[in-house]
Amino acid sequence: MGEPLVIKALGLGVELGGRRVIDGISLIASGGTTTAIVGPNGAGKTTLLRTIAGLAARHDGELTIAGIDPAKISAAGAMATRIYCAQRPTCAWNYPLHDLARISGQSEAFIDWLVKLSLEEAIHRRIWELSGGEQKAVHLAFALSQLAEPFGCAVLLDEPTDSLDFHRQAAVRSAVKALAQAGAACVIATHDMELARACDRVLVLAEGRLIAEGTPTETLTPAVIREVWGVDLGVTPSAR
Repeated sequence: MGEPLVIKALGLGVELGGRRVIDGISLIASGGTTTAIVGPNGAGKTTLLRTIAGLAARHDGELTIAGIDPAKISAAGAMATRIYCAQRPTCAWNYPLHDLARISGQSEAFIDWLVKLSLEEAIHRRIWELSGGEQKAVHLAFALSQLAEPFGCAVLLDEPTDSLDFHRQAAVRSAVKALAQAGAACVIATHDMELARACDRVLVLAEGRLIAEGTPTETLTPAVIREVWGVDLGVTPSAR
């Protein structure tokens, strides 16, 4: 038996402020797979990921997550079938991490993710006392802890390694791989080309359009990199 189809997005289109920022993009992802969405700043990566997460106010095209239209699913159903972590997550309350663990409703899982992201020693510190990278890791831990069963679910992460040190970047890459191995469909918008090259498939966007789709070897070629990022000789573009 094959892995379940988790994400079915066909011909997605999104307009913001009268400008079409996503134009007819399709993405199919089954459980057990990892997909990277890459492209220069302003390419539409975040908008596409938010749309798949069901957070776009309106969109053209067909979209289902675990067979359900995100616009028609309950909050409880959404939490059971997908997680989403924004590029720049924020918290309005300056809680110590041990209080955040209780609030999460998944205390053991949250603390386990803190350990994986090397934050166990910060358990008694408040969120605003942490560095920007540490805060990003806390939000990742909180989001990932909410997924009780990865099988058949969507894991949607926007720039998950941004602002993290090398050790935590490696931990995030390992986490994405482990979630896919557990049956999740992981879709990551990223500038991190090491992470993108480790994914099963890559979508390359530019100005809201799909430029290339396929394996990393098929898509992250010198020709595509030159066309999309303007970098010659196969030099991988920087995230900055």
